[in-house]
Amino acid sequence: MPEGDWRENLGSMLNKAEVDKVEAQGSDFSRFIEDVALPAFEELSAELEKYGRTVTVRSSASTATFMVMMGGEEEISYRLQGRTFPNGILPFAEVRFRERKGLRIIKVESMLRSGSPDYLLSDVTGGEIIGNFMEHYGRVMQTE
Repeated sequence: MPEGDWRENLGSMLNKAEVDKVEAQGSDFSRFIEDVALPAFEELSAELEKYGRTVTVRSSASTATFMVMMGGEEEISYRLQGRTFPNGILPFAEVRFRERKGLRIIKVESMLRSGSPDYLLSDVTGGEIIGNFMEHYGRVMQTE
């Protein structure tokens, strides 16, 4: 092997390893959306529709969005996305709602668990998603 070739080989190996890691995390997050987030959204939908809400769920490999409408107006939009941490990718919620009868749109971000992100994606449950949504939806109901 010529002298300079090992540097190229090392760079190629390390770059490929990083790409493989990112792709694996993306695949894990896609499974999380499908297996955990969407079933949680289905549970929420069933209950909210009993109270006259219209629910829309959209998903892709990297996000899942849950929108609740009442009387043709959006009450809350709750979107799960992934954020990369040293131990892997974890879900966080981007929440959008109107404050005080539509005067101002508020957008907040929220991790599903408080404290340090030292847990794994596979540890996050549908119950945690529902609990996090309910925490934000409760605030929306208080401002109306």
